[in-house]
Amino acid sequence: MRNFITPAEEVLIKQKKVELAMDFRSAIIDAVTEEYLPEVSKVLGISFDSFFHDWNYDRNTGILLLDNSQSDHEENIDNSFESNLFTLIESVRSSYYKKPASLKVVKFTQNICAIESKEVLLPLERIVYEKGNVELLLHQAWEIKKGYWRNKELFECLFNRMIEDMFIMWDYKKNRNYLVFIFNKLYTMK
Repeated sequence: MRNFITPAEEVLIKQKKVELAMDFRSAIIDAVTEEYLPEVSKVLGISFDSFFHDWNYDRNTGILLLDNSQSDHEENIDNSFESNLFTLIESVRSSYYKKPASLKVVKFTQNICAIESKEVLLPLERIVYEKGNVELLLHQAWEIKKGYWRNKELFECLFNRMIEDMFIMWDYKKNRNYLVFIFNKLYTMK
C-alpha cells in the first residue's frame, strides 16, 4: 500500500509523535479486522484466520498480510541461498530478539521475499502480551525493524536486488513473525 497516512497521522508525525501515530493506526486496523476477515474470506472463497499489518511512515507505505493456517506453503529455493539468508537473519536478529525455533521462506519471487519465524517471543514478551500491553510490543517491533534497515545493504548483496521496503509483522498470539522484503526493479552488481 502507498500513500496511506491519514490527516490525523500527518499531524502526529509533524509533531514528532510517530509512535503515537503507530498506536493510533494499530488500534484502527485491529478494530476493522474483525469485520474485514470474514468479508474478504467470503469474497475470495478462502478462509483466512489471521490478518497482519505493518507500516513505514518514512516512505508512506504499508503491507497487509492475510494468513490461512491450513495452508502449509513453502517456497522451493536453493539450499545454499536459504542457508546464507537464514545466517544473515540470525546475525541481525541476535541483537534484537530471541532466536526463533524455525525459519521458513513462505514466498519468494522477483518482487518479494517473505520469511516466517516461529517461537520468537521471550517469556517476558509473552507476559506483556497476555497482560494486554501490545503497545509496548509494537514499540519494540519498531526498534527491531530499524535494526533490519540498518543492515539493508547486507540483504541487498545477498538477494542481488535493491530493497525498496521492509516489513515485520508480529503474531503475538501464535508466537511468530513475518519478515517481508519488497524488492525494487533494479538489480545490484555482485
